[in-house]
Amino acid sequence: MTTPPLSKPATPSVFGRVKSSYPRILHLLVPLDFSGKSRQALRYAVPLAQKFSARIHLVHVLSPGRIADQANLPRLQAEALRRLDRMAAELLPPRLQSDNLVLIGEPARQILGAASKLDADLIVLTTKDRSGFRRVLLGSTVERVIRHARCPVMSIRRP
Repeated sequence: MTTPPLSKPATPSVFGRVKSSYPRILHLLVPLDFSGKSRQALRYAVPLAQKFSARIHLVHVLSPGRIADQANLPRLQAEALRRLDRMAAELLPPRLQSDNLVLIGEPARQILGAASKLDADLIVLTTKDRSGFRRVLLGSTVERVIRHARCPVMSIRRP
């Protein structure tokens, strides 16, 4: 009778008891400010959405403090929505497109509210490389979103 060979003790998994499957990503929120640099977020969001068969929600926030004539706000909101719809038609495959939103208020707060309302699984946005006194004085929308978001945030640095 032969004895079975001794086996090595099981090596503990890096994941422990955490499932090692992919996370569930069904809704991506991509805030845009209509600059060419903010579109860089779509270079990352589109392949992710395709991989997970997710929908991309584009959002633009109008800050009332930056608008001189508050009476023009509805017109500006409609114009921004047209621009978002046009960008979605040009840059997103049809099966990834979803509702586009134009919100009014403080950008970080509105982005976080939209992410919560849409049950976003990931927020993909670009950040400007601001430093020093300007950053301390103005703060950063991206930093506030990262700090307070209930879902993961992917921040793409714009050179």
